[in-house]
Amino acid sequence: MTERKTLLTLVMAAVAMWGCSKVETIREQDGDIPMLFTTYAARSKADNSFVPVGTTVLPDSTSFGVFAFYQEGVIGGTTAHWNDGGWTPYFMFNQEVEFDGTDYSYSPLKYWPANEENTISFWAYYPYEAYSAGNTGALKLYESDGTTAYSSSSTGLPYVKYEVSRNQDNQEDLLFDSFNRKDMTYDNCLPEPGTVHLQFRHALALVEFQITEGEEAIIHSFQLTNLYWSGNCANPSASPIIWTGQGSANSFTISELNVADSLVCRLLMIPQTLSATASVSINYDISYPSFDPSYPDPIVYKSNSGSALLTDAGVTEWEAGKHYIYKLTAGFERIEFEEVVPLTDDWSVGNGNITVSE
Repeated sequence: MTERKTLLTLVMAAVAMWGCSKVETIREQDGDIPMLFTTYAARSKADNSFVPVGTTVLPDSTSFGVFAFYQEGVIGGTTAHWNDGGWTPYFMFNQEVEFDGTDYSYSPLKYWPANEENTISFWAYYPYEAYSAGNTGALKLYESDGTTAYSSSSTGLPYVKYEVSRNQDNQEDLLFDSFNRKDMTYDNCLPEPGTVHLQFRHALALVEFQITEGEEAIIHSFQLTNLYWSGNCANPSASPIIWTGQGSANSFTISELNVADSLVCRLLMIPQTLSATASVSINYDISYPSFDPSYPDPIVYKSNSGSALLTDAGVTEWEAGKHYIYKLTAGFERIEFEEVVPLTDDWSVGNGNITVSE
């Protein structure tokens, strides 16, 4: 490769739409131009750390993985175009790109092809630590057969498998790039030449359970049954993102909280069609005043439990990128749904924080 002679003028200016820095590149004749990245994404976490409305950048000090497919055309003739079986991600295979809150960086630096007939297509995921070599992480990547590990010599996008954590404090939002940056050259990158704008979308559903109203109660455990906690995604660039689920739910325990403390459980879940037996159960103590004047304690506590079918709330499907709020009432004999509110806006189009108007 010829000696690289690159003159870069970096103009650091916030771009509200893209949530990134603008980069203006002056290209010398026969010089090599670095490949730069920015992102457009909304994100959330189950622990309620939502990004503000209109904020579309990734969290500070995080990173995402990039796969880049080099597509060789005929110089002076036919431009290379994406096809699923024709290109491999050897140009970048799970390249980590870091974001420090302002800039995106990666190493070793890659350069744009000198000829516009040679193009590159990009796909990415977030967060970077979800996937690891040997498919030992929660995110696993395979070839289209669903069994052969994805590699730099595989063709097409990966077949994805993912398992969400049962621990709400350890869950992370999973984002897939929309794969709308295909057949890219230095010149056709918009709005900045040479800078690839990745657009991420939420791959999971955010499901929230609120205990509201009702009598004073102390919650001991919260259980979901007959739900999918792991899933397969044959096409991570599809819109909407479609999962086929597998596995079953486990119970998990929440520290004792009073209803007056506005108990909320948020879980990032595999998108799925709810089965007729999918249910939520709560074990709790409920208190009520004693009407026996001889009883020394004016308050009586009764251990109780209740369950309800999730489909009784009127929602039969959890979709990727949607937020569902279930409001429950813990009563003497059972728990009842007050309502369920599905948020219809996809997070990736700018509605980063999750709010519901009633």
